[in-house]
Amino acid sequence: RFTPAGPDHAQVAASAGMADYVDAVAQHHGLTGTPAQRCAGVHDFMRAHETVLLQPLLDYLADKNSVRLIGPRDASRKAPTVAVELAGPGEAAAAALSQYGIMAGGGDFYGSRPLQSMGVDLQKGVLRLSFVHYTNEAEVEKLISSLDRVL
Repeated sequence: RFTPAGPDHAQVAASAGMADYVDAVAQHHGLTGTPAQRCAGVHDFMRAHETVLLQPLLDYLADKNSVRLIGPRDASRKAPTVAVELAGPGEAAAAALSQYGIMAGGGDFYGSRPLQSMGVDLQKGVLRLSFVHYTNEAEVEKLISSLDRVL
């Protein structure tokens, strides 16, 4: 109701597909119950998977003296989206990571005020690394080994 041009029809249409996807994931993993229970079960399953994958990356970054991990080091307290302050520009590190098949971003990600309040130089920005429930352990290991080469 806040979009002057009317509803975003693509998002409205995608809602049915998202519900179908959640049901398919629930069925694949043997989650049963009401739609709300299946949805909660899928959420908990995905969150647990993301947390297990995220913790090694957070540990790696937090232990590295040459970078500053922005936000909590405990994976259970954060989404699998990681911001890292580097000596150089985040965008340059993201470009270097692409040489190893790693897709990352650099910049302020519309968070300039919070980043400024944490003392981050907005000209350099941060390196942003993120993944989702279908990311696997091998991909996170590849990310860490690629970070070793780039950082």
